[in-house]
Amino acid sequence: MHSMEVYSLKQAKTINKLRVLNTIRFEPGVTRNMISEKTGLDPSTVTKLVNEMKRKRMIYEKGILPSKLGRHSKRLYVNRDFSKAIVVDLGVTHSIVGISFFDGTVEVVDEFDTPDTPEECFRVLTEKVSRFPGVFPLIVIGVPGSVDKTHKKLAFAPNLNRWRDIDVEKYFKVFEVYLENDANLAALAEMMRNKHFGDRKNIVYILVREGIGGGIIIEGKLYKGSFNAAGEIGHMKMYDRGPCFCGRVGCWEANTSIFHCVRQYEKKKPLPGNTMYEKFETLCRIYEEDPLAKEVLDEFTGILIDGIVNLVNILSPEIVIVGGEGVFLPEGVFEVIVSETRRQVHPMDKEVSVEKGSLSNKEVVLEGTSILSSMMISERLVQNEGDFP
Repeated sequence: MHSMEVYSLKQAKTINKLRVLNTIRFEPGVTRNMISEKTGLDPSTVTKLVNEMKRKRMIYEKGILPSKLGRHSKRLYVNRDFSKAIVVDLGVTHSIVGISFFDGTVEVVDEFDTPDTPEECFRVLTEKVSRFPGVFPLIVIGVPGSVDKTHKKLAFAPNLNRWRDIDVEKYFKVFEVYLENDANLAALAEMMRNKHFGDRKNIVYILVREGIGGGIIIEGKLYKGSFNAAGEIGHMKMYDRGPCFCGRVGCWEANTSIFHCVRQYEKKKPLPGNTMYEKFETLCRIYEEDPLAKEVLDEFTGILIDGIVNLVNILSPEIVIVGGEGVFLPEGVFEVIVSETRRQVHPMDKEVSVEKGSLSNKEVVLEGTSILSSMMISERLVQNEGDFP
C-alpha cells in the first residue's frame, strides 16, 4: 500500500513557489499564463507567487508576448545577480572554478591542474575560493567518482589516484559543501539546457573523459540507486584485458576512455596538446589523414559501441547521449556508432536515438553544478523568506 504525502499550507506554498521559479529559470521569457499551463497551478496562484518574488527582486518583467486575443502578456526572467555562489568541476587532471548565478548560468573564474593528493587539492581550492567574498555559503563540486549519501564525502574516485573516504567539508570553514558525481551533473545540464533532450523521460548520458561515467534518467528523474552509486557504467567488466584504476581488469573505461586512446597513440608517436583533453581533440581532428589516429579511434569506437549496446539492452532508454570529449568525435565515426548500436541492440530497442551532447566537455559539468547550486539556494531562500528582504 502506497503512503500518501500530506503537506501543510506553508509546505505547499514553498513547493509551488519553487515550481514557478524554476519554470522561469529554465524557460526565460515565459509568461504567467504559460507557467499556469506548464505547472497546472491556478492562474491566480501563479500571479500571487510571481508578485511576491518580484517584490523581493528574485525575478523581473521585461518585454511582452503579443496576443491577438486581448491583453499582451509580460515576459518573466530570473534576476541573475540575486545571489552568487562558487561551483567547481573537479577533474582528474584539470579542474575549473566558476561563479554560479541565480538564473543558473555560470562564468569560469579560475582553472588549475588537479594535484595528486586530496590535501593539496583542497588546499589549492580553498585558497582560490577565498578570493570571492560575498558569495552564498554553499559550494557545489562535481567529482569524478561516487559520493556518500550526505554528499559531503567523496566515497571513491579511482581515477583520482584511488582517493577514498575523503571528508571534503572539513577543508572549507565557512561553506556548506555539496558533492555530486560529474556524470550526474552533466546529465542534469543536458536535460535542463536542451529541450530536445529534456522532453525525453528515459535517458542514458555517457560522460567520456579520462574515465567513462554515466548519468541515468528514469521517468524524468535522476536514478542514483539504493547506495547513491548508480551510473558507474565505466566499471562494467567487458573484457579480459586492460587494468583499471579501480583495481579490476577489463572494465569498459580501461579500454575506451580518452586516457586509453591517447596512451595507445603515444606508444608510437607524440600528440600535440598540453592536456589529455587537448590531445584527444587533436586525435579526432587528424582522424582522416593520420592512419594511426584512424586505427586508435576505430578501436575506441568498436568498444564504445559494445558498452552502449549493453546499456540499451539493460535500460531500454529513449535516447543515449554521448557527451564530454565524445562531442569531438568525427561525424563519420559517430554515424558508425549510431548505425551499429541500432543494428546490434535487442529488436524491441531499434528505435533508440544515439546523439552527441549539446554542451562541450569544458562546460557541461560546470553547467550542471550551477543549475544544482541555483536550485538549492532557491530552496533555502524560499523556505527561510524571513532571512532576506
